[in-house]
Amino acid sequence: MISSIFIRLGFISVLVLSIASCGGSGETASSNTGIGTGTVGILLTDKPADPSLFTSINATINRVELLGSDDDGKVVLYDGIDKTVDLLRLKNESIPFTFRDDVPTGEYCKIRLILSELELVLTDGSKDYPKLPGNGKLDLVVRDCFTVEANKAVTLQIDIDGTNSIHITSNAKGFNFRPVIFVDVLDGEFIAKLIRLEGEITRVDTVNNTLILCNALPMYNSGDDKCALITFDKDSAFFDNQAYAGDPRALSELVDENRIGEAVTVVGRAQSFVSYDDECVDHHDEDDDSKEEDEDKEECEYHHLLSVEAIAVEAGDFLQLEGNVATNSDGKEFGMNVTNGPIVLSEELPVALQAGSAGINGTRIVTKTGELIDHTQIIVPREVAVDGVFDATAKILKSALVIVDISDADSTQITGSVLSVTGNELILSPDTTACGIAGDLSVTVEEGAVITTVTITETGSEIMPGGSIAADQTIGLNGSCDTATTGSFKASSAVIVNDTRP
Repeated sequence: MISSIFIRLGFISVLVLSIASCGGSGETASSNTGIGTGTVGILLTDKPADPSLFTSINATINRVELLGSDDDGKVVLYDGIDKTVDLLRLKNESIPFTFRDDVPTGEYCKIRLILSELELVLTDGSKDYPKLPGNGKLDLVVRDCFTVEANKAVTLQIDIDGTNSIHITSNAKGFNFRPVIFVDVLDGEFIAKLIRLEGEITRVDTVNNTLILCNALPMYNSGDDKCALITFDKDSAFFDNQAYAGDPRALSELVDENRIGEAVTVVGRAQSFVSYDDECVDHHDEDDDSKEEDEDKEECEYHHLLSVEAIAVEAGDFLQLEGNVATNSDGKEFGMNVTNGPIVLSEELPVALQAGSAGINGTRIVTKTGELIDHTQIIVPREVAVDGVFDATAKILKSALVIVDISDADSTQITGSVLSVTGNELILSPDTTACGIAGDLSVTVEEGAVITTVTITETGSEIMPGGSIAADQTIGLNGSCDTATTGSFKASSAVIVNDTRP
């Protein structure tokens, strides 16, 4: 048998983002660590399924819960109106899904997602609605239980992989949905995909070069959205499509009190949670006598705000397009084949890379994690996502942000049944032709390979890190064909599917 340690894969990531405050909710964790509450938040991201099959994968989430070690101490993170998310739109970035700032302190070991529907939109325009196992109840087991501490924040990242981790396989009845979802517990500063926030500027700090963006983070069981702290550095850029046709402008024009009340979109790196005094911040600059008077007042309430380091800020309407590079960048522009977005063209779309000037940064070119790269990385046939404004006169898209997928595009997924296992070698009967042959496949499971086990019953599905590969199992493998040996495959990860339904 083959065993392995668990690390994160990707498809749907739900990362809950939240604001911590004191108070009680009437819910208790399995093992209380003290009095009070903390914050738990979720960001949602995705590694897409095969674009040749689907144009949309619309997942409707009904409920999200935290559970203790013995499924006790249930805490609801989301139970509002059904929220539908097109997972294919999230392959390059993350969005906040929900957050709660009054989670009881204690230990939590499981996240429960309840889906009400999964809609697959195929490239021919037809739709399919695969049956959800266990009425959509998906239990995600965390490798190591995590603790919510009083007045502190925990961020959860949930990944579902449409092509690799989730097996959506064609059959005579349509498509079969086998959920595989992974959870990362992110503590302190973390590395994740870019985060996109839309909100309203409510406060600017010209001294520290920051702003507060509100109505940006959806809050549990409330009609109000919470705020995020937006910071800037020398690489941040601002683009204005209200007065300047999408041109880059100086950050000083953004961090200005005249912008208060204005709606903007921020794309950047989620940094950490910071302490923010919502009620008393205006007292901090007062004289000592005022401060002494404040001491007699009710103690101020501090929250945890998500801090986002802005890469690009957009004022006004910007198109969001996805596709692949059709013509290599020459430093001034490149050609793009558009596959998704408000406009889909049959011909190549010219994309302009806007130049910067003194004190003004031009088009931001970044990886999915927000690493700045130069135009030489925009090459055929890499996938790209572009924010920009279309110049109808010049018939070119003026770009503000270009996200380039520089990951390995050679990864292959195969599914099938295990015939035999010897050490780290196995013989697989694949569902379709693989690695140039129609018969059995010889597979080597690489050292450190990621193995996950999915157990599907009539009442639900449980996704757990780890597992052992054995004969007669149904598995999905990710890796690459061995070019030196026909009919051989090297697996870097595996998903064991234990479907107990009749």
